[in-house]
Amino acid sequence: MTSDEIRQRMLKSIQIFLLSTSYLLLCSCAGSSHPRLVTPSEGPIAPRYLELYSAKQVATLHFPAGVYTLSAVDKIGYYYRAPRKIGEHAGAGSLGREGGIFVSKRDPQKLRGYVYRAGTITHVGNFSRTKHRLFDQDIPAEFSR
Repeated sequence: MTSDEIRQRMLKSIQIFLLSTSYLLLCSCAGSSHPRLVTPSEGPIAPRYLELYSAKQVATLHFPAGVYTLSAVDKIGYYYRAPRKIGEHAGAGSLGREGGIFVSKRDPQKLRGYVYRAGTITHVGNFSRTKHRLFDQDIPAEFSR
C-alpha cells in the first residue's frame, strides 16, 4: 500500500467519523442531565424491565439486544439501563458508553436510545418500531447477564 493510499484511507475514515458525529448531534436532543435514580422501595412506578429483541444501530452507536433494567426517572420519562455498554465505533477503534433506552411518560410507545456524553444524557434515534416488550416479572439469574 502506497503512502497516498494510506493517506486517502485515513482521510476517508476521518470524514466518516465527522459525518456520523454531526448526524448524531443533529438528530439528538439533550435530556435531563441528572435524572433521579429509582430505588426498590418506591414501588411500581413503571415496568421494571424492557426487553429489546434485536440490536439497534443509530449512526455509530450500537445498542445490544437483551433485557434493560429501569434505573432512573425524570419529569418526561423512564431510563432503562442497557445490559452491557453501548458500542460506539469511531475511526479505527470502538468505545463503550453508558446508556440505554428512554421511554416517554406521555407516550409509552415512544422509545429513544440514550448515552452519557460530557456528563449529560443525550437522546438518540427512534426505537419505537424496534420489537420490544415491557414487563415486571423477575428474571432468573442465568438470563440477567
